[in-house]
Amino acid sequence: MREDAYAAALGGLSGATPLRLHNLLRSRSAREALRAIESASIGTEVAPPDVLAEWQREISRLDLPSVSARLDELDARVSTLHEPIHPPQLTNDIDPAPLLFCRGRLPDPSLVHVAVVGTRRASAIGREVARELGFGLAQAGVVVVSGLALGIDGEAHRGALLAAAVPPLAVVGSGVDVVYPKRHSDIWEDVASVGALVSEAPLGAPPEPWRFPARNRLIAAFSDLLVVVESRDSGGSLLTVEQALRRDIEVMAVPGSVRNKAAGGTNQLLVDGSAPARDVTDVLVALGLSEIAVAARRNEHEVNAPDSPVGTRASPAHSAAGIGDSAAVVGRTAVVLDAIDDGPTSVDEVVDRSGLGVIEVYGLVEELVAMGLVVHDGSRVRRQH
Repeated sequence: MREDAYAAALGGLSGATPLRLHNLLRSRSAREALRAIESASIGTEVAPPDVLAEWQREISRLDLPSVSARLDELDARVSTLHEPIHPPQLTNDIDPAPLLFCRGRLPDPSLVHVAVVGTRRASAIGREVARELGFGLAQAGVVVVSGLALGIDGEAHRGALLAAAVPPLAVVGSGVDVVYPKRHSDIWEDVASVGALVSEAPLGAPPEPWRFPARNRLIAAFSDLLVVVESRDSGGSLLTVEQALRRDIEVMAVPGSVRNKAAGGTNQLLVDGSAPARDVTDVLVALGLSEIAVAARRNEHEVNAPDSPVGTRASPAHSAAGIGDSAAVVGRTAVVLDAIDDGPTSVDEVVDRSGLGVIEVYGLVEELVAMGLVVHDGSRVRRQH
């Protein structure tokens, strides 16, 4: 049986909050902690008598081999506060995460980590900007951190995945085996396959509201810098901002139209003194990655548009051709062409009109550009005149 099954079991106990787990594991291994609960040899600083009694009842019914088998099935692992594999950003944090479930491979902690967060109810432009930031940062060697939520978070991760460079890190508010939101099942699995998907929540845990503020502190703890793309005046992203400021982590904000309610919070951050993030180069300059930033200024499309770097690897359209026949690819290419106007058209509009996935649309747009039928117009595309 796997040793981390003991830690997974602890995380699944009712009322096992991060603070209680921290106190429980401060001087014990997970196996020792379970034995301490069984023998009632823990103090009230860990848990009150009623919680301890409930833990003892749950442990008496515990099936550790099944927990171990479930971890194997998910290819997941669990680390605790004092283990070498526990992320140092969380071990040394002002509000440490005592236990972490992980699917995938955690990025090298010495790499620069940037969190890209924002509202679930994002505008089309906000989603585009988030995707471009994710793409450009990953291409520049930065780990993109976000929460896999709808809107800005998910689009930042889509961009990082599309870059096929530095793998992203997702911090989620449910168990690593409970996909939330459901419509992000594709990004969820892709992040777990090429990057890392982590959570404090135990296996099978639903996305309970209280878990998301706790999740936001981990997003901040993992990050060297936080970029808010869009946030309403009282948006949940501002909780992540608070956590970043507690840790003296710089916060940047993407300027938005004063008529865009989704940008009310970000514009206020700018008024309050946050630096503007107009594009990925602004972020790289703030990080002190000046050489990369200068290169990005010389060739803006390499970091702001998903056309140039894609040519260095097999495109999604080529991958799709390996699955279906060439006629199907041609058909999808025609659908994408029909969705592009004579004037500048955003990728989100093309996705909405074509009904295809965003990564496939990028690949097919690349094919159309190579054929001379479509040109890039800044961060948008239009038909060739």
